[in-house]
Amino acid sequence: MNHNPDIHRNQTGAASVVKLAIVFAIVGILAFAVTMLPKGFKDDLSLIGQGKVSLVLVHDKNLVGSTKMMELLNKVRSDYQDSVEFLAVDIATPTGQRFSQQQQAGAVDLVLFDADGQMRNTLSGRTAEQELRSVLDEIVQDEIVQ
Repeated sequence: MNHNPDIHRNQTGAASVVKLAIVFAIVGILAFAVTMLPKGFKDDLSLIGQGKVSLVLVHDKNLVGSTKMMELLNKVRSDYQDSVEFLAVDIATPTGQRFSQQQQAGAVDLVLFDADGQMRNTLSGRTAEQELRSVLDEIVQDEIVQ
């Protein structure tokens, strides 16, 4: 049997090219997927009362309801992003605990503030999309009238 070393080199070279192409394809897919993820929520509570309506989710990463509420907020956010600041505070942090106590809000609650920072409403974690939109529309409309 005659072994040709050139054939073996060509096969390993071709395998390397295929492996490299697969790696690039995976990296490309992952990069695209990351760009499709919803934009993160700011946690800077100093934005409340800075001239824009603010909505704060009291977030608990261990609760399914909190994740579902983030999904709901992501669903409506694009319709309100110009007039509402979407914020989230982690109830497991000292800042989140302090905010929760001050606003008498539990995990998964939404606390809404007008542009001047006055608390206007608190919605429970069971809020439906239409109810959320109605409340946001009302607060945003009040700000336009003022």
